[in-house]
Amino acid sequence: MKRLLIILLLISTTLVAKDYALIVAISKYKSSNIPSLNTKKDIQHYESILKKMNFKGSQWHLNDEEATKFNILKDIKNISQVIKKDDRFFMFFTGHGTDYQDGDFGSKIQETLPEKYFLNTGMLLPYDFNPKKSGIADSIIIGKRDLRKYFTAIDKKTDRAFIVFDACFSENSSKGEPKSNITRFLYIDTYNKTYPYKNIVYIGASKTQARSGKLSTVLDGCIGKNTSFLDLKSCMNDKLKKSPHKAIVLSGSDEPMVFGS
Repeated sequence: MKRLLIILLLISTTLVAKDYALIVAISKYKSSNIPSLNTKKDIQHYESILKKMNFKGSQWHLNDEEATKFNILKDIKNISQVIKKDDRFFMFFTGHGTDYQDGDFGSKIQETLPEKYFLNTGMLLPYDFNPKKSGIADSIIIGKRDLRKYFTAIDKKTDRAFIVFDACFSENSSKGEPKSNITRFLYIDTYNKTYPYKNIVYIGASKTQARSGKLSTVLDGCIGKNTSFLDLKSCMNDKLKKSPHKAIVLSGSDEPMVFGS
């Protein structure tokens, strides 16, 4: 009987869905050449969103000097390895972003990276980003090169994943190679004519520069425990209709499981 109880306990434990959250917030960078940001309110908004989504599970915070490229990718990789069906994954990044058209770093990116790594993909600046020409290639986080493999693994294991990149040029940070002649916000085509993830809901702050603190405020105001994906997009459209910085919302499904779950 004792052995049977142990077996039943193990079975029930493995069947319980888990939540994983990674909040990356960078207000001050290692390089003095990178402008500081006020991410305190962003963190509060993203924690509020987790609470509204009835988050229960493991939560990791990487703030400022903790938010190195190594640490960010390590945590994402670790989650991609342990996450299972029906588990939920939340990731929020608030900090600086860039791409090859950026007036500050675009020319250096084009000179130091192969075209396949910078064309039509977003890039995030970790705490230890090196703005010098000799350091950009190795210190930057590139959606296509560094993130897509882990997000693809997560996407295959669960249908409950929500990723938000609150950064400039974040439209393409989660993936790569979208076409330019499409309607943003509703759907984004990629080179294989489909958004690369079946289940991940991805929200990026802007195609170009983004206003710091805007996206987290809008999301917190639009997301509730039983918010549908379509309601979220409608609410964001309404709150951002007068803003020059239009956020984008992507999903391979009309009603992703992460909302209202």
